[in-house]
Amino acid sequence: MISRLLAPFVFLPAVVSAQDVELRVRVDSAIHEMVLELGPFDLPAHAGHESNASPPPRVAVFPIDAWLHGYTIELVDTQGHKLPGSLIHHVNIIAPSRRELFSNIMLRIGAAGTETAPLRLPRMIGYRARAGDTVLVSSMLHNGTMTDHPQTTLRVRVPYTPTSTWLRPFTVFPFYLDVMPPAGSHSYDLPPGKSEKYWEGKPASSGRMLGVSGHLHKYGVELRLEDITARKVIWSGKPTIDSAGNVAGMPLAKFYLRFGVSLDSSHVYRLTAFYDNPTGQTIPDGGMGALGGIMVPSGITEWPLVRRDDPEYQLDLRLTYRMDRDPVPPTRTSIMKHTH
Repeated sequence: MISRLLAPFVFLPAVVSAQDVELRVRVDSAIHEMVLELGPFDLPAHAGHESNASPPPRVAVFPIDAWLHGYTIELVDTQGHKLPGSLIHHVNIIAPSRRELFSNIMLRIGAAGTETAPLRLPRMIGYRARAGDTVLVSSMLHNGTMTDHPQTTLRVRVPYTPTSTWLRPFTVFPFYLDVMPPAGSHSYDLPPGKSEKYWEGKPASSGRMLGVSGHLHKYGVELRLEDITARKVIWSGKPTIDSAGNVAGMPLAKFYLRFGVSLDSSHVYRLTAFYDNPTGQTIPDGGMGALGGIMVPSGITEWPLVRRDDPEYQLDLRLTYRMDRDPVPPTRTSIMKHTH
């Protein structure tokens, strides 16, 4: 039986795609691992992330009641061999009926880019999933090599603790922030030289932030989260750069020992991406700045559902499903600053 969480979201749009793929869910109860598999699909050589090579977003239903403790995202070929992580531009794992902390878009319960390492939460904390909850996997891939990768599968491995356990984990909720408006394209044209781009908003609930990390593109130098109301920096992440100047990793901050960092629903928070583009040219879609974290809300027992009549939600739905319709203008904008 489909749970009450599916009821507000029964009108999922159809996705037209040249690649007829499906999202499958299987559970290995022996090792307490759930696996989401999207595919198979073909990833041709010289395919950019804006091409039609990426698999279409697909929805499945969680088959079990459990606490989820993170994820590992990988691409595999027909033999099950892992393909390079550099083929992944980004992957989003979404709870389509629930809203985000800072905006009325669909809740991102997991996200990864090229440089994202596997995420594993401690056994005693986890995201609560119920049998019948919907899950949506959306991805963008790119293959700049000369090698075709036919019949590829995107695989998401999720460790879990079943509800039958006698020592139950503490429930946490993920949240997502971006320097672009909440619903819309999350990349932007990167100007030459030093620049900053930021977005501000208030959380829907107060609580404690337990951990955070982020995502930047090439020439990114810092991602910063600030409490503007309290005039303090909460977290600053500077990327690890490889020999070619690409972002190879972002730091992961954990605040478990002090039981988190306060998030106040009456405060304004700002996420800023700092770049230094040495090419002398504007790089189309060269900038990006995204942050993901986990938090424990205060004063609520159930995470809020999305409002389907909200323009931000409507735009998020259209863009996530790549629907060919006139876009709804975003209700809030981000700010670009040049700092030459």
